[in-house]
Amino acid sequence: MAVKDINDLSFDELKQLYISDHSFMFDKISELQQTNAALCTENKDLKEDNAKKDAYIEKIEQEKVDLKETNTELQNSVAGLSQQLMKLNEEYQLLKAAKYQSQQNKLKISDQLSLYDIPGLFNEAEIEARKAEEKDEEEEYITVPEHTRKKSKPKEKHIDYSDLERVIETLPVPEGEDICEVCGAKMHIKKYDEQTELVYEPARFYLRVTRIPVLECVECQSLNEEGKSSYHMVSHPNKLFKGSIVSPELLAYIMDMKYNYGIPFHSLEKLIYQQGVVVPKANMANWVIASIKYLKPLYDIMKKDLISSKYLQADETTTQVLNEENKAATTKSYMFVYRSIKYNKPIVLYDYSPTRAGEAPKEFLKGFEGYLVTDAYPGYNKVDNIVRCMCNVHALRKFKDAYKLLPKGEGRKTSDEAKAIVKYDEIFHEDHKIEDAANKKHLKGEAKAKYIQKRRKEVIEPLFDKFLAWLKEIQMKNAGRSTMSGAIYYTLHNAEELKRFIDDGYLPMDNSSTERAVRPFAVVRNRCKFYVSPKGAEASALIYSMIITCLENRIQPYMYFTYILEKLANMDLTNEDELRELLPYSDTLPNSTKIMSKKEIDRLLKQNDQS
Repeated sequence: MAVKDINDLSFDELKQLYISDHSFMFDKISELQQTNAALCTENKDLKEDNAKKDAYIEKIEQEKVDLKETNTELQNSVAGLSQQLMKLNEEYQLLKAAKYQSQQNKLKISDQLSLYDIPGLFNEAEIEARKAEEKDEEEEYITVPEHTRKKSKPKEKHIDYSDLERVIETLPVPEGEDICEVCGAKMHIKKYDEQTELVYEPARFYLRVTRIPVLECVECQSLNEEGKSSYHMVSHPNKLFKGSIVSPELLAYIMDMKYNYGIPFHSLEKLIYQQGVVVPKANMANWVIASIKYLKPLYDIMKKDLISSKYLQADETTTQVLNEENKAATTKSYMFVYRSIKYNKPIVLYDYSPTRAGEAPKEFLKGFEGYLVTDAYPGYNKVDNIVRCMCNVHALRKFKDAYKLLPKGEGRKTSDEAKAIVKYDEIFHEDHKIEDAANKKHLKGEAKAKYIQKRRKEVIEPLFDKFLAWLKEIQMKNAGRSTMSGAIYYTLHNAEELKRFIDDGYLPMDNSSTERAVRPFAVVRNRCKFYVSPKGAEASALIYSMIITCLENRIQPYMYFTYILEKLANMDLTNEDELRELLPYSDTLPNSTKIMSKKEIDRLLKQNDQS
């Protein structure tokens, strides 16, 4: 078909062509629109898919981050648990070592170092017997020029007992033994061969009936219209507690047995019952609590004297009180102990507190200004106007604990633990030498303190600084070992307080004397377990204060309590001057209350041996 030129087309043909092209264009546009719509839908779907993929990828990435964090936390937890397990294992090893190590064993590291254990409570007889056997073995034979002769067993040592009552018992001659075996004649007594024994009889209980004269005036009877007489009861000492049967002697005995010897009330009740007397433990407890009214005034004066000094030592230990307000029966309470330093008159005071919070020492030591020697417990930081001094024995003990955990072998003696103990021991040794030198010079008071301070500056301070510098050198090397690293950190962190004794010759370098004052309470606590009420705990604090202060001043607690209870029942308890004469460190206490010192006993033994 021939194609016409557009110029040759008619109007109708052009119109028809236009309509045909326009229709075709609309169809194409419609088709393109549909295609575009489909592409838009597809693009939307793709975007949604991409968004989902992005969200999924983001979720995966977040899960990856979370897993990394969880993994890090788990690794830290495992490391922490491993560290905790190591620490618990070390504590177990320390407890095991403390339980099974011989009480007589001295764990020697070098000629300068030995680790000592506290003597046992139940094996004292075996220990003393073994000492005697070892001494006998060492001196069993004596060599002389002619021969070797076995040495006789050492005799028992005694002091002169001439002041004791002597009870003579003469044995009768059994029938038949007075007939001579040679000639058959009757024999007569020519002399007596004497054997002497030291005899003990249990305590004697009896009722003391005090008959108080009641006077009657007969003249009044004749003069009185009603015929009544006048009566007057003569002056007489007061009883301890009105209407009670307890005497000063009995209450003193109960206090002494319970708080000095650690015998619980129920055991003491049985002990007294075996002697034919019934004293219920409830009565004992009530009498002890009632004694607060007599002992508290003395305690307050002792506290006043203690607070007025410049130097104090303190420590604390746990106890348990059942009926305590707002506290479960199983929770811990505390007994704080405060004492004077050895250069002052010995005063040891116990103070009961329901908690270990620093408010307890802050309240007790209100008004005290000076040096306070303690362990590192931060509660003492709440006490105002004090200079903290810390116990070097506590720090040394941490190195000893670390040493006990080391496996046995040659490397043990050259370990950092062993070296630390040797270096620390050297500081203690030098300080003891300085005090011995001061004693040999017969220095007293201020002169002695100045000498000790001067020598400590010259000798101890360089040693201590050198020791601290060495600890810093080995600190990183021991970072992963909890017990040793803890000992190093404790010493370095508290170095200023540990060194403070160098600046004052009166200050002790450790708090051992306070720990010894805590020990009697701890022994009784382990036997008696708990107090029923805060009142009982407070009474115990007063009595412990009296007993330990008595022992520190070489006063016999039973004789002391017997003496003061009889006096206090008839005294004005607000008269401080009179009360001061009854303090355990009073110079006016009678000789009957005093305990002989070891030197006095040794002197008497020596005199007896010579005679």
